[in-house]
Amino acid sequence: MKNLGIFLRGVLMGICDLIPGVSGGTIAFITGIYERLINAVSKINPENYFNLIFSKKRKELFKELDILFLVSLFLGIFTAIILGSKIISFLIDKFYIYVFAFFTGLILASCVFMRKQIDVRNHKNRIYGVLGILSGVLLLIFSPNEVLEPSNLMIFFGGFLAIFALFLPGISGSFILVILGIYRYIVNLVKDLDIIKLVPFAIGAGIGVFVISRLIKFLFDWNKSRTLYFLLGLVVGTLLIPVKNIYLNVEVFSFGLVFNLFMLMIFGFFIVRWIER
Repeated sequence: MKNLGIFLRGVLMGICDLIPGVSGGTIAFITGIYERLINAVSKINPENYFNLIFSKKRKELFKELDILFLVSLFLGIFTAIILGSKIISFLIDKFYIYVFAFFTGLILASCVFMRKQIDVRNHKNRIYGVLGILSGVLLLIFSPNEVLEPSNLMIFFGGFLAIFALFLPGISGSFILVILGIYRYIVNLVKDLDIIKLVPFAIGAGIGVFVISRLIKFLFDWNKSRTLYFLLGLVVGTLLIPVKNIYLNVEVFSFGLVFNLFMLMIFGFFIVRWIER
């Protein structure tokens, strides 16, 4: 039953990683497995897994590396992403602006949650929040419009950055793909199970796992509050990207349309608050 609970947490993380709004890292934080995830992934290296296969202390290493936890969690994540990609792809094709209004509400609520995780709130630490906002605004300025045929290098880069969502509370990997302009393209590849075209993305994600798990452990050990302030600022600074996507895809704004978009944004906001509780 314990592994089933981990699997279900993975499903919830996978759903959130598929939606540009709440990161899988936020869900891991909320459900109490964040530090365990960071510790388990930081132990992933060739030496440990070589010893797991050939060492006589296989049982002890299996437990120490938390293999069962990782398998249960990632199985849940991949199940949710593969099954959910078809639904998300359909919704984006048919209800693009409404989906992004909902995403905006999710992102706003994610900002509120992240702020609660900051223990030390002073002017020195808030400077890192301002730096995050400035970085987010730069991303907004330089983020491309939707890319219909991204290069393998861009897909690789997207995978490398998107995997960060598993470890960084507040930043959604899918939102990073939105910033890069390749979100819809990647979702369609997953929906169609186009393994060949997904290879660069998978390689980027694999390398990203090694880098970010160690980086976030280092940053949290250095100064957790400043790290979270920067991430919070980054999310706030990029918040206008989904708004820009809505604006570019609406020919005429009416009161009814704006009202519906606003209500969807509120709905997304309160869904995250409900998950948090």
